[in-house]
Amino acid sequence: MHYPRRLLGLALLSLGSLSAAPIQYPEAEIPELNSLLEKARENAPALVAQSLAQKESVARLEAAEGKYYPRVDVGFNSGITKTMYMTGDTPAKQNMGLGFNASITRPLYNWGALDAAIEQARLDFKNEELQRVFILRQMKRTLRADYLTLLVNQESLVTLRLRRQQIQDGITRTQTDKEQGTASDIAIEQANLDLSQSLVDIDLVEAQQRRILVNFKLNLGWDAPLALNVPVPNPDAAAVIAWADQNQSLRDDAWLQDSSEVMRRQNFVARERLELIKVKAAQRPNFNFTAATWQSQTNTSSADSVQTLSYFVGVSMAWNVFDGSSNSAKKREVLLRQRRLDAQLVAFRDELRLQCATVVAMIGFSARQLQIDQRRAELATQKFAVQERDAKEGRISQQELRSKQVVHNEAQQTVSRTRVRLLLAINDYLDLTLPAAVNL
Repeated sequence: MHYPRRLLGLALLSLGSLSAAPIQYPEAEIPELNSLLEKARENAPALVAQSLAQKESVARLEAAEGKYYPRVDVGFNSGITKTMYMTGDTPAKQNMGLGFNASITRPLYNWGALDAAIEQARLDFKNEELQRVFILRQMKRTLRADYLTLLVNQESLVTLRLRRQQIQDGITRTQTDKEQGTASDIAIEQANLDLSQSLVDIDLVEAQQRRILVNFKLNLGWDAPLALNVPVPNPDAAAVIAWADQNQSLRDDAWLQDSSEVMRRQNFVARERLELIKVKAAQRPNFNFTAATWQSQTNTSSADSVQTLSYFVGVSMAWNVFDGSSNSAKKREVLLRQRRLDAQLVAFRDELRLQCATVVAMIGFSARQLQIDQRRAELATQKFAVQERDAKEGRISQQELRSKQVVHNEAQQTVSRTRVRLLLAINDYLDLTLPAAVNL
């Protein structure tokens, strides 16, 4: 079991923020959402696929490290061997035979090429881990948005059904007025169109609810019915505004060094530096320890097709003296790619700074809007209490009270939607700035 509040507090401290920062993920107050996120960690197809990618990177690392071990080769040859003597008058000889060979080779010195290949494999492994962090956060962001949408839609359905009943009551009254000659056919048609629109609105919200629940089942394996028995979490708007104002003035970029995407791009740049080592090593002499034996048939002065067995133990050298400028072209390619990745990394850091500033500003705007919407909802509640009293005392009809209740409910829904926007903005800020090492 993971503890979001404790982990989040540690992460915020590592960012240099206030220990009592009024921002957190919504699952800190919604246990059911936290259970969904834990289920996603286990069953989400994207994470299952990423775990396979991580295993692939482990295999690549093992393959790179395996090149340090001795290599054993065996072989044979069968065919015609022609021996020509470069000195003397001995004529060339030809024989048919079968030969065997075996060798053990281990690298001695290769200008750091093997170490570079191993380090590249380690960087690939780290990048797959960082990619998992990115996928996990993106997936959790979608789940949080979907769950909060379910909560808001529940409230919306109550109001939409109440409005449908209000419209149906209005149609009944309009029919009566028409019979009395005080309403036109146009009024009847307009009322029916309003009813049709109300039914479409309800169907759309219910379809969205079903789609989200189906996605939970397909992507998470979540079969149990959701309780959805809590309101949308209510951040402390005043504290959030103060936090946003302070963070806008701090301009602290320390979080960039621990960003998963920045770290991935830094690893790509480091990988190209290592690739350059490998390219340069290919242009230099490479030394190996070699032990070899081979059995063959040869012609001697006294007999033909004599079986021979030879041994060799020592140092061998291979030097690619000319390769048609292939390596030079590879070197230019690596250098250009490294420059491109460096430039992209600088641009990406600038983009993240801008994103962070934008998200912090959006958090502040949403918090201020929440204060306004909450006050409007409080006034609507006070007004509706008076209207309920008027209905009990017979000063307004139940149909009129239902109309007032729709207005009251819509004010409450506006608050819930603004809370969701604020919570998702906070989510985006945390996903952007929390260190990659935080296991969310």
